Amino acid sequence: MSPRARLSRARRGFTLIELLVVITIILLISGLFLNMSAGDGGGLMGGQRMVGSSIRSVRAMALMNRGAQGTGVSYNARYRLLILNDPSDPVNHLHKYMIVVGSVDTSTLAAGVDPTTVTSTSDSRYKWYSPDAPTLLPSGVYFVPPASDTTTVVNKPPGFTGTWVGRASIIGQIADNATANSNDNPGSPPWMMFASQGVVAPTNLAAMSGLDAKKWYYVELQTGGTSNHLGRVILVLANGVLRMDSASNKVQLDLISENQLAALSLRPSGDVAMTTDPDELDKNLLK
Repeated sequence: MSPRARLSRARRGFTLIELLVVITIILLISGLFLNMSAGDGGGLMGGQRMVGSSIRSVRAMALMNRGAQGTGVSYNARYRLLILNDPSDPVNHLHKYMIVVGSVDTSTLAAGVDPTTVTSTSDSRYKWYSPDAPTLLPSGVYFVPPASDTTTVVNKPPGFTGTWVGRASIIGQIADNATANSNDNPGSPPWMMFASQGVVAPTNLAAMSGLDAKKWYYVELQTGGTSNHLGRVILVLANGVLRMDSASNKVQLDLISENQLAALSLRPSGDVAMTTDPDELDKNLLK
C-alpha cells in the first residue's frame, strides 16, 4: 500500500456502524460489571446506576436493531426494560428487573408473507427473548410503583407530613399501534406477562404461561433508540422495607426517609437523566 493510500485510509475515520458497535460493547461491558454486585450492595445510588446502565443497554440494542432472532434484519422489534410486579413474591416484587427483546420470527412465516405486517405481540410468529438473566436491585432498594398501582401500599416515611408529590414512578402508555391482549397491555402503566427467570430461546407470549409467567411493568424503546411512550417516563427508586400486611392482605412498602429517593427520567430521545434531589421530583423538573 502506498503512503498516499495509507494517509487517505487514516483520514477516512470510523463509520457510524463501527462507532455504534464500539459504544454497544462498552455499554454491555459496563452493565455486566454493575450487575455483578446486584442484590449485594451499592445502595440507592448503586441501584440508580444499575438501572441507568440497563436502559442504555436497551437503547444500544435498539440502535443496532438487534432482534429476537439474533442475526439478520429485525422486523417490528421492541426493546423493553421489565420491572417485576408480583405481590405474591415479596422477595422479588418491585426489586427484580430484566431486559427483553421481541421481534417477528421470519422463519415461521409462510411463503410470500410480508414480515412488516405482523405487528401484534400476541401473534405466535412474534417471539421474545431475554439476553441476560434477571437482575436484583441492591438490598433494601425498590422501585416505587405508579400511583395507579393497587397491589402495593406505599407508606410515607415516619414523620413526613407534606404532600407526596412526584414520588411515584410514571410510565406513559405505548405510543404506537400496539394492541392490548391478555399477555401485553400497552396502557399506562404498560405491563406484560413474561417468564419469571427469562428465556434464552425466542418464545411467543402464549407459551410464557408454561414458564412461570409473571406480571412486569415495562419501559420500551423503539428501533432507533427513542422512547416509545406517550408522556413522561420516570422510574423512582427508594430505600425501604417490603412486607406483607396480614390485616389488609396487601404488600406494604415502608419508605425509610423522604430524602432517600433516586429517579431516572427517560427522555424522548432515549437518553437517561438522573437525580437524587426530592425537590426536583416535587417541582416536576425531570423532563
